[in-house]
Amino acid sequence: MRIALLSDTHVPTGLKHLPEALMKGIRDVDAILHAGDIVTKSVLDALQEIAPTTAVAGNMDPPELKQLLKGREVLEFGKYRIGLHHGHQSHGVQSHYITESYDSPHMTVFFQLMHTQLPKADIVVFGHFHRPVIKTWNGILFINPGAVVSSHGAASYAILELADAPQARIISLPA
Repeated sequence: MRIALLSDTHVPTGLKHLPEALMKGIRDVDAILHAGDIVTKSVLDALQEIAPTTAVAGNMDPPELKQLLKGREVLEFGKYRIGLHHGHQSHGVQSHYITESYDSPHMTVFFQLMHTQLPKADIVVFGHFHRPVIKTWNGILFINPGAVVSSHGAASYAILELADAPQARIISLPA
């Protein structure tokens, strides 16, 4: 099973529409997970035409999307439980780690919070940071696909393949 992982599309506030390279790159996936900051429902409609799509609300999503979407989801794909959450926390908490690298000891707070909020997940997909990562922490695979909207000169998404062991890769989008 191949799953496209997206976050931070920011259409139309950051991008006019979803990039063609993204749409071509995900055309043969079995499912799409979007970790929030979608901004307009038309993004979800476009993704749903490609594959079944599940999304959560991000901190930049308008009230109409926040009413439509949950703040977090746990989905089962075969033997794997995938937790989906935008990743934003209270400003007081995230101020301790938001600018840190994923390997910083300060990020332990973030990983622990996400584990607490998605306690049954084997894999956690999140966004918010606009920085991609694939990292195992305490036996949980954390994946931030990065941002589809260009941030700091980079845009990306991820593909997660579920087989005997989950394998994820980050895919850069052209600027």
